[in-house]
Amino acid sequence: MGSVGQNSVSVPSGREDEDKDTVMVYVKAGVDGERMGACPFCQRVFMVLLKKAEHGILKFKVITTNPAKPPPEFKTLGLKHVPALIHGDEGYDALDDIIYYLDSKFPGGGLEYNNPEADLATKDFFSKFCFYIKAVNQDPTKLDQALLRLNQFLERPHAVNGLSNGDVKYQGSPNGHKTPPDHEPSMYLCGDHLTHLDCEVLPKLQHLRVAAKALKEYDIPTNLPGIWRYLHAAYTNPIFVRTCPCDQEIVLHWHDRPETPNLSHKKHSLIAKEKPKYSYDVPVRASVVTVVDECE
Repeated sequence: MGSVGQNSVSVPSGREDEDKDTVMVYVKAGVDGERMGACPFCQRVFMVLLKKAEHGILKFKVITTNPAKPPPEFKTLGLKHVPALIHGDEGYDALDDIIYYLDSKFPGGGLEYNNPEADLATKDFFSKFCFYIKAVNQDPTKLDQALLRLNQFLERPHAVNGLSNGDVKYQGSPNGHKTPPDHEPSMYLCGDHLTHLDCEVLPKLQHLRVAAKALKEYDIPTNLPGIWRYLHAAYTNPIFVRTCPCDQEIVLHWHDRPETPNLSHKKHSLIAKEKPKYSYDVPVRASVVTVVDECE
């Protein structure tokens, strides 16, 4: 695109030309105006696109843009926010509408799930994090409790169809009898592959990990092995790694919010100029360590 602050991030189809079949998705630009910024909702959409593209369902292009200086097509289609999707003459900038459009127009990709208990287990941790990061109070008790609930769910053995223990027959259970499962906990929330829920939760969990450490010196406890195992799965998944913003972008995203402590202009500038780094390590006490090489 011709506007300053926009950059082609990904064209999984391998084609540089755009046509009416290409899904155009606009995401938040980073502080340099080019790299991907830190927006968990933008990363969620990017992950969904890559997952569907893996199955050959669609071709797409992601463009980083400054929401304060949107491209002309935003005005034409009445779009005001990122993430935003444009496909032909249709445009959407509400997250739920974007996900619905992608699923209805390009069904498939293995993202569907049916797991009320997983929804419940992941319900509160991000709102507790947001309150904690903004509050003067240093007490992380409510955040700890929300993470504990998530960890307890992630520690449960894998069940058929991504449903919770007690709701359906376990894998390997003859005739559906509820015998104790001998399976390890699954890699992700609803099984051993990414679903829509993982695309929603993992970006938020990474923001929590990086921003809480930078702003509050808070670390996800090492006695929550389910969460660390879950993060380990994300850090070794190319879809998550490809879409994850660097630590500096996450830190600046939360520092720049009006409810959180502001950085001095000098400190802000120094962080923005640092070589991008990514927190992909896992504590030894929580799980086996796997370090993913840093990339620009």
